[in-house]
Amino acid sequence: MKKENIFGIIMYLIIFAFAVVYGLTVLQTHFEHSTMTQVWQYAIYIICSILVGVIIAAILQELGHLLGAKVGGYKVTKFTVLYFSIYLDGGKYKFGFKNFEGMTGETLIVPNYEKNDNPNPVPYLIYGPIFNLAWFIGSLILFFTFNNGSKFDGDVAYSILTVGLISAVLFVYDIVPVKLDSSTDGYRLMTLAKNKDRKQFNDLLVAQYEANHGTMEIAKDKKEAVSVVVKDTTEGKLIMVYSLLDEKKFDEANKLLEEISEKENELTKRGQLDAAELRLYIMVMTKPLEEMVEYYQNNVTLSQKKEISGDHTMLGIRTYLLLAGLLDKSRSECLIVLKHLAKAYKSTPTNRKHAELVLFNEALEKVCSAHPKWELEIYKLFE
Repeated sequence: MKKENIFGIIMYLIIFAFAVVYGLTVLQTHFEHSTMTQVWQYAIYIICSILVGVIIAAILQELGHLLGAKVGGYKVTKFTVLYFSIYLDGGKYKFGFKNFEGMTGETLIVPNYEKNDNPNPVPYLIYGPIFNLAWFIGSLILFFTFNNGSKFDGDVAYSILTVGLISAVLFVYDIVPVKLDSSTDGYRLMTLAKNKDRKQFNDLLVAQYEANHGTMEIAKDKKEAVSVVVKDTTEGKLIMVYSLLDEKKFDEANKLLEEISEKENELTKRGQLDAAELRLYIMVMTKPLEEMVEYYQNNVTLSQKKEISGDHTMLGIRTYLLLAGLLDKSRSECLIVLKHLAKAYKSTPTNRKHAELVLFNEALEKVCSAHPKWELEIYKLFE
């Protein structure tokens, strides 16, 4: 089990233990003095308080990131709160539902070199947790204000306290300086402090932006710095693999993936899944089927297959299509994953649409050639 998974489990156990203790002590005591006489009434009251707390904590977290990005000198390319997203695509901001890496949302940024020559990521990383901490403190003040002896006011007070505690939980989760199931702000702050240089942080943001949105108009010296980061960091190398696939340079892509595997713990959970899928995709596309079948049976676990089958990105879909079609020889599994194709392609950034169309159609053709009677040709993508 990976270290970040262990830390994640410990964190969730701590949160669960806190919730149990809070429920059996504070809330149970309040129930005896509340206006609600039935357990089901009180359960609905607590569930509603928790839902409101999650929504408020998510909004505060990402609003903090948004404001911090502006203060630090960045342009926001994606602002997502609980799947509701405003994102940059094709030079225009759009609204839609997007997945995110984090507990409640995600704000992606890129240096705005037109306004700031050396953007500072610290406000972006700390304003989210600070906003939630400030609201928790405010909720404590409101709790003691309303908790004045009246049963109804007491119900309001304990609802506010529960809502505020959700923000406290998110604050603790996000500020711990270790990687959990996502890269927390605390972990990124620690990494930033360790590197003692914000340039690498900013250069990697530029590389990630260019991978999805196209080339940024930036000065030559900054462009050279970005090139160095892409070559020398694990996340940068993963970005390079995509461009190598577009050029059909499978051997070079494989070499980079081998280098990535030695430092895979530096990647986010999403990055680790991408690396695993890219490795399998290249193997199926380039190696003899018999060799791939043996590797697949001996090295790919059921949990890994399940994780890939549940990844409804273009990379996940074409990888699982190849696994299901050529190795498992299951038409039904192919049809299940292909149901998500239209949505995945629509969600693909405009700059990558053509490349993803070509890669997917090549994978589909490989499965269709192996199983011409499956009639999967209707899923071929067109521009």
